[in-house]
Amino acid sequence: MSQSAILETNRKCYVPIPVDVLAPDRAIPFNLYSRSSTGAIKQVCAVGEAVTAQSLRAWEQVGVSVLYVNTTDHRLYQAFAEKMLNELALRPDVPAPQKARIYYQTMRELVHEACASNHIEDLAAGPRDAFANGMVSFICEDGEALSGLLLMLSHDYYTYTHMVNVSVMAAGLAYRVGLREHDRLRDIASGGLLHDTGKTRIDPDILNKTGRLTTEEWETLKTHPGLGLEYLHQRPDLRPTELLIVHQHHEKLDGSGYPLGLVGSEISLEAQMTAVVDVYDALTCQRPYRPALSHEAAIRILREQAGDKLNAELVAAWQETIERARKQGG
Repeated sequence: MSQSAILETNRKCYVPIPVDVLAPDRAIPFNLYSRSSTGAIKQVCAVGEAVTAQSLRAWEQVGVSVLYVNTTDHRLYQAFAEKMLNELALRPDVPAPQKARIYYQTMRELVHEACASNHIEDLAAGPRDAFANGMVSFICEDGEALSGLLLMLSHDYYTYTHMVNVSVMAAGLAYRVGLREHDRLRDIASGGLLHDTGKTRIDPDILNKTGRLTTEEWETLKTHPGLGLEYLHQRPDLRPTELLIVHQHHEKLDGSGYPLGLVGSEISLEAQMTAVVDVYDALTCQRPYRPALSHEAAIRILREQAGDKLNAELVAAWQETIERARKQGG
């Protein structure tokens, strides 16, 4: 088997997890694996064994930043990751920027695996709140650290990356416009994380099409907010703000959006915030049918839509937020 084939097989069979999320001397409820430069997988910790501090130091010294879990253990890993993310906020030994990176990388891979294996219900059940609470605590404890967090986001346009990016961006925008209530920020972050859940019910050939969508394909794509709401509203642990974000993030102030064509204040403020960052992230990420737009071009488009389609105050606040981050990042 070629090296590329080995890597592709491993990508499908194993979920990467950041080494940083592992606490020393803590029993692991699944097998852990490392991957060599050739793509070969080797077990480094068996079920019930603890990762030692010595092992963590050794991996750090050779530049190993991720280990792997077999996808057959995805539910065990999700439960473990949820617990680790909850505990991470209380670990004084982990610097804030490192915490942010762990939250982001861990959740990105969890969402990736959930989307790929069609287990999105597992994501909605638990890890979303651990991630959202952790990110909100990080932002509220050090608002200036938000800039570093925004610069850390990936810009490949995969649904799972986009969902996590929008979650972080929406919470950051909400904080910048003065929202400070933890539970409200948490719901915005978790709603952003789930906002494109309905796309997991859309034909991947439509989502990944490189050419222009046909009228029929576009109408199919526009059903994803309704599909997301239909799927998620059956869950007793989903909160109203989260569901509104899922259902309304493509509505426009002038009524030209979908799926309901809501107007102005009929659209929740949280969904309006999500809409602004959703458009920005979509524009600045590589898409199947076009290259990523520059920050300047994306902001220009947002400003063109401000007032008619997007909330002008939120567009201005987002521009200030992201440009502060870019300036801070040099």
